Amino acid sequence: MKLSDIQRRLEMPFPAHLVGWKPQALSKDRSRALLVAYVDARAVQSRLDAICPDAWEFRCREVAGTPTPTVHGSLTVLGVTREDFGEAGEGDAGTMKAAASDALKRCAVQFGIGRYLYDLPKFWGDWDDKKREPITLPELPEWARPEHERSPGGAHLVQAMEQLRSELPDDLGLQREVYKHLKAALTSLHPPQSYDSAPHESETEGDLPNSRIDPITRGTKGQIAAHLEGRRWLLEREERLAFTSWLADRRDAPLATSADLTEAEGRKALAAIERCLKPKTLLAQWRANPAGLPGEAEALGAVG
Repeated sequence: MKLSDIQRRLEMPFPAHLVGWKPQALSKDRSRALLVAYVDARAVQSRLDAICPDAWEFRCREVAGTPTPTVHGSLTVLGVTREDFGEAGEGDAGTMKAAASDALKRCAVQFGIGRYLYDLPKFWGDWDDKKREPITLPELPEWARPEHERSPGGAHLVQAMEQLRSELPDDLGLQREVYKHLKAALTSLHPPQSYDSAPHESETEGDLPNSRIDPITRGTKGQIAAHLEGRRWLLEREERLAFTSWLADRRDAPLATSADLTEAEGRKALAAIERCLKPKTLLAQWRANPAGLPGEAEALGAVG
C-alpha cells in the first residue's frame, strides 16, 4: 500500500461532533469572536489508526530558547515523512504536551488530514468570555461534512451505532436514547407517507411525479419486488437493486435501497418489467451493457 492509495481517505471531512471552534480574534468588548475550526490530536490519531494503524509514527523534540514551549515534530505515514513545528497556547494549555499536539496536527495537515478546515468561511459569532466558548456554534457547510451526515438520518444512525459498538447499555435511560436516535434516523430516511397508489390530486391524467419530493409508494415498491423475486426473474437483492436502477435510468446513482426511488422512477421500472415477454433476454442485455439504455431492449424483442 502506498500513500497515494489512502490519500483520499486521509482527506475526508471529520464528523461534525469532532470539529471544535476557537477564537482567532475578539471584539473590543469581548462579546464577539472570529471563530476558526479545529480538530484535536486524538481525532488525528484515530484517523491514522483507522486507515493505516501499523504504518504511521510521530516523533518530536523540544526546541530550546523559545518564549513558549515549542517542539519540532516529524510524522511518518507509509514511509513518507513530513515535519513542522508546534507551539503551546497561553494559559493552562501552555505545556510541552500542548506543543506536541499542535505539532502532530500541523504535520498531519501536510498529509491532507483536516486541511479542508482552512477553507471554511470566516465566522463572527457571539462569545461568552466567562466560559471562554461561543454562544452559538457555526453550521458546517455540506461539503465540510462526511458523506453520512449529508443524507437524512445519517448523523442519528452514526450516534446510535457508536453507542451500540460494544453492547446495548444496561441502563434503561441509555437504551431509550439509542432508540430515540434510531427512530429519528429511520423517520428521516423514510418519512411517513400515504401509500395510496392512486395519483395525487395535483397530477393531471397521464402525468407522473417528477421530483424526489414524491417518494415511491409501498404499492409500487411491493409490485416490483413481487415480480423480481418470482420464478420469471429469480434475482437476489443486490441484483434486484442494480437491475431496477437500470430500468429506472438511475445508472449514475445506483440504489442502496428501493426506497430511494421516486414514484415516477418506480412506475417506469415496473412498466418495463410488466411489458417484458422474455426476462432472460432483458437480463442478458442488462448484464452485458449496464451503462446502456433499457429502451434498447425493444429492438431485441425483449419487451412487447
